[in-house]
This record gives sequence, C-alpha cells and structure tokens, in this order.
Amino acid sequence: MKKRLGRLSKAGREKAEARYQRMKPEDFDSVMSSAKEHAPAAIRLPRELIRNLKRVAQAEGEPEYQTMVRRWIEERLRRETSVRD
Repeated sequence: MKKRLGRLSKAGREKAEARYQRMKPEDFDSVMSSAKEHAPAAIRLPRELIRNLKRVAQAEGEPEYQTMVRRWIEERLRRETSVRD
C-alpha cells in the first residue's frame, strides 16, 4: 500500500488514508488477505563478515557479493529440503 500511496498527490494520499480509516474491520480483513506477502530485503551482517564476503565474491568473479550470498542460500535450501523429502 505504501508504494501505491507514494505515487499519489498529497491530497490523494489523504483521501486514500481517510478511506482506510473509515473501513470496518471485516472490510479491512478482506483487503489485507489479498495483500502481497512481504519479505525483508536486507539482513544485517557484521562489517567484518561483509568485507570477507566481498573478497570471496571478487575472487569468484561475482560482480556483487549479494548475488553470491543469495546463490549460496538457494543452494543450501535446495540441499536441505531434498534431504528431508
């Protein structure tokens, strides 16, 4: 909802927010049940760990360490879930 409201003018945002404020709880539940699930975009890591990850990524030819970490997590999840299945 925040992204959609951010595109509106100030008057438009105020109007949309007022509409949400007037909603009955049962109406709000139906709106929220159709909302996208949110996943955090960031994991906080110690600086030293990030420095080490950047060094490893550079050595492996990865342009960004986040890409490498995402790949590692996906590989580990596949391995862990295949063992349990």
